[in-house]
Amino acid sequence: MELWTAAERLPDADFDQDALEFGAAKEPLTRHVASSLGRRALRELAPLSDDCVRRARAIYQELTELERGGDSLTFGGVLDPARILDSAREGGFEEEELAGLRGFCGAVERIAHWCRRRSAESPALGELGRELPDLSGLLERVKRSVDERGKILDDASPLLYRLRREERELSQSIDAKLRGIARDPKLRSSLADGRVHLRGGRLCLALKAKSSGRLKGVLHDRSASDQTVYIEPDAVVGLSNRQSECRLEERREVNRILGELAREVLDAEEGLGSAARGLAKLEVACAARAWAEQVGARLPELSGEGRAAPGLVLRGARHPLLIEELRAERLDAVVPIDLRLGGEFDLLILTGPNTGGKTVALKTLGLAGLFARCALPFPCKEGSAVPLYEGVAVDVGDEQEIRQSLSTFSSHLVRIRDGLARAGSKTLVLIDELGGGTDPDEGAALGEALLEELLARGAPSLVSTHLGRLKEFAFRNARAENACTEFDGETLEPRYSVCIGTPGESTALAVAERLGLPAELVARAAERLERHDEDTKALFEELRATRLRAEEARSAADDRLEEAEQVNRALEEERQSLARKSDSLADEAQRSLDERLRGARDGLMQGRNLLNGIPASQRAELQAVFDRIEAHLVGATLTDKRKEFVESLRKGDSVYLPRYGRRCQVHKVDREGGEAVVKLGSMKLRVGLDEITWLESL
Repeated sequence: MELWTAAERLPDADFDQDALEFGAAKEPLTRHVASSLGRRALRELAPLSDDCVRRARAIYQELTELERGGDSLTFGGVLDPARILDSAREGGFEEEELAGLRGFCGAVERIAHWCRRRSAESPALGELGRELPDLSGLLERVKRSVDERGKILDDASPLLYRLRREERELSQSIDAKLRGIARDPKLRSSLADGRVHLRGGRLCLALKAKSSGRLKGVLHDRSASDQTVYIEPDAVVGLSNRQSECRLEERREVNRILGELAREVLDAEEGLGSAARGLAKLEVACAARAWAEQVGARLPELSGEGRAAPGLVLRGARHPLLIEELRAERLDAVVPIDLRLGGEFDLLILTGPNTGGKTVALKTLGLAGLFARCALPFPCKEGSAVPLYEGVAVDVGDEQEIRQSLSTFSSHLVRIRDGLARAGSKTLVLIDELGGGTDPDEGAALGEALLEELLARGAPSLVSTHLGRLKEFAFRNARAENACTEFDGETLEPRYSVCIGTPGESTALAVAERLGLPAELVARAAERLERHDEDTKALFEELRATRLRAEEARSAADDRLEEAEQVNRALEEERQSLARKSDSLADEAQRSLDERLRGARDGLMQGRNLLNGIPASQRAELQAVFDRIEAHLVGATLTDKRKEFVESLRKGDSVYLPRYGRRCQVHKVDREGGEAVVKLGSMKLRVGLDEITWLESL
């Protein structure tokens, strides 16, 4: 039973999940799941189709809004029904599985009701609630057979009830006879104790071994010291035999009942699967929301939708696994990074020192794209936006493919070849240390050709390199840009942040000098280092300074935009709070109105019942008066909110029936006739639309 159907998955998706460590990155979310179903759903979560992503995001956002208002969903009773279905195919159940089946069906009914009741303010949840199947029939069948612990009830069938009653009566009779025998003064000195013991399923008395001949019966056991024997007296053997027969018949009847339950479970397999898929989506969304609150993650906007600009924008992004390292106190801090790609430029060439954070930047970007495709929040700041990529091609790391007899350089080329085969405008390409592992000139030439090909295909690409020649590539191509991971020249420590708009400076000679290599050696190296002329160098320095100022201005503008959006969010929350108060007052007014109108209707009904005792000449006139009063009463209940309620009423919705003080399910709606058929327990009742409400405790 799959929790994510083929229609929900992105077809032909290839996101290099292992290279991005997606399994480990989503593992922290499992801390926040409540059931085995949620754990499996997270484990099997993979890139989703566009429609499925948008629907999952809507569910996540609605759950977040409800949680902010103190309205949260619980998953008590939810479990993965796969094991129950497997047991049903094998024809038997464990008690815990039966208890789980009962709890699961009850949870589906409760959660579907919870979602449908919130459909007005949370349409995605309402839709999911309506899609959850009606398992009430299976639930009622299970309740008739099984208690909350999963034990078969005595009255699961008439035969089982009779057998268990007879067995209890026999047990009482056997116990009474044995206690009577034990009280016999002639036998008292031969007994090891005066208690009744159970041995091999039979009730016995314990006698001293040397006196065992004093009591005729069947010997069932001896103590470890051989000092005591356990004998079933002849006086109760017949009763015990009948008791054993009852137990055999009981087991056969229980097995028959379990077989019937197994068939009913298999008949409901489609519904159980559909319910599991719906609850899995809800639990993943709730777990993701709880994790996001814990680590400061959010759903980034989808690029090109709403106010989000095209391309990828990450502000204050942090790698999820580094956050885990920080939580485990194995890191002192996680430096947030800002990245852009696919808007002003399609290719970002990232340079900087080793251990400076280039690989982390690549993996952070790739995970952001993968998390977005799975509708999961990501650790980033407001203003972030991520496209719905259709794939991520990754070449990260320098491990050798020994089994394929590939060198480091060859293994890079194999991964690059495979990534290039699917590179396009909707595939994110991530390449670490391009041109490394071979001759620098040849590596640079091959790297340039590859970068030109990626630009020609319009593939959004982030490429890291140490080759100076590739740093200059961005200056010659309008859709390419440089970036660097920053390095503290004073402390020789990387800062791990990313600066867009400027290539990284060479730090090898500075590091060599500060680490104490001979000064003359460093000087000779500097003399031999091929450099551009002073004019070119000055131009690059000026360009670098200009780009840095531009990035600082952009960052400051983004911060001001975020502040403005925070103010807008606060105003929106205040508006929603006022709207909720208004709705609450409207509900209270509706409740008061319905109470008064119900009293008026009861009085009208009493008046109609008295018409038969009135002369016919006066009856017609009073009948007309009563009809006019009833028309006014019906119209008086149709406030805007009630009109909306009546118009949205559908089969399967849960409504409240004040006359009976019960919540029930709608079976059929007849708006023209102003009536609805509702299911109240096993009964179906026809009631007026003005007699049902969404408000309880009227």
